[in-house]
Amino acid sequence: MENNLLTLSHLETLSSADLIALADDYGIDIPENLNRRFIIAELLEVAQEFNQKPAPVQIMDEGGEVPENSSELPESFNETEISVIFRNPAWAFVFWDISAEALKRISESSRFKNLVLRILYFENFDDVTPVAYYDIDISLSDREQYVLLEAGKKFFRIDLVAFFSDGTSDNLTISEKLQMPATPQIFAKALPGEEFEVPKILELSGIKKLLKSHYEKYRQSFVE
Repeated sequence: MENNLLTLSHLETLSSADLIALADDYGIDIPENLNRRFIIAELLEVAQEFNQKPAPVQIMDEGGEVPENSSELPESFNETEISVIFRNPAWAFVFWDISAEALKRISESSRFKNLVLRILYFENFDDVTPVAYYDIDISLSDREQYVLLEAGKKFFRIDLVAFFSDGTSDNLTISEKLQMPATPQIFAKALPGEEFEVPKILELSGIKKLLKSHYEKYRQSFVE
């Protein structure tokens, strides 16, 4: 396939299936359910590696304006959305974007308190009410986060939620609901204050310290 196809204007005309096929032609491993804009970004990086100058990419600033003479990959696509990719059966990688309009609305509000990722667990895929959840505090500038998944749960979803001082909240966006992967039984006992044994080779990886750090930093509230 010719490198001159790797331009923003051309890639945006392709279907998601065609983008994945094109990425495969260039040896790019695309995780399942990856948002098409990230596939396009990966292909544009390939264009740079082939010493091809990609077509100018419009980058929106915080006010929603497009600066002139912009040719770098955008820091934001000016959309409010969140996506989840499994790193392994125990960890998920979460990444999100917030539109300039939504960011301005919450950041300039005198009532804005904090922003969180809310991890919700469900017994059945069609359930509306979660069986448990907890929040991870994030800043307005954050755009990605690793999340340790709780063993023994069946389905989960991650919401991006803004809280305000008057007790109200705004679900800015939610991820799709995903089925929990099979998790090693040892992680079911990996709770704060509990001793658990892991294979020696796994212990050498520092997993115990990693789990302890995660719970101390992120575990906050539960609803059973």
